[in-house]
Amino acid sequence: MALNKAVLPDANRNLEQLYEEFVTRARALGTEVYRVPNLAKARELVGKLVQEMGVRKVALSESPLVTALDLAAAVAGAGAEVTGGNPRERAEAADLGISSFEMAIAETGTLVQDATEINRRLVSMLPPAHLALVSTNRLVGTLQEAINNLAARGQIPGYLAFVSGPSRTADIERVLTIGVHGPGKVVVIFIDEGGDAGE
Repeated sequence: MALNKAVLPDANRNLEQLYEEFVTRARALGTEVYRVPNLAKARELVGKLVQEMGVRKVALSESPLVTALDLAAAVAGAGAEVTGGNPRERAEAADLGISSFEMAIAETGTLVQDATEINRRLVSMLPPAHLALVSTNRLVGTLQEAINNLAARGQIPGYLAFVSGPSRTADIERVLTIGVHGPGKVVVIFIDEGGDAGE
């Protein structure tokens, strides 16, 4: 479901300050954060990251932003391949999942995704690493702002994912373990122009 532009965050907010806050919070949680000016630079960075991470198979979750980026060539240029077919059958075998997110919350370094579509959940949770794409324009200050924006759509999605860094748990003897219930590595690319592509 595309986010209604009529309920996007206040255009007068200090986006640079929010971005810096997000970077500080997200990096403290172990998330890698990048920012690019446009779709072409995002495509180039995706290829570079795929190559640096030694990825062989990539699972993509379709969305207007992922489609606009046309990542198949960037992935192939980095020596990897996009897993085709049903994500239910292919996502687990991928080294990297790539999907778009609806918003990012500065105060907690959290990404917000409408994960009602099961294929989005599979691509963002099953591979050991995840690359999240989000428009810089979708950065909000607080969880309350994020909820208000979602509520203003008329209906809050039935399944929302809030991602704050790599998966971690300390369930067993309070020993912190990374990557047990989801990706052990999370990378975010903020896209300044064109990040709202197709929506």
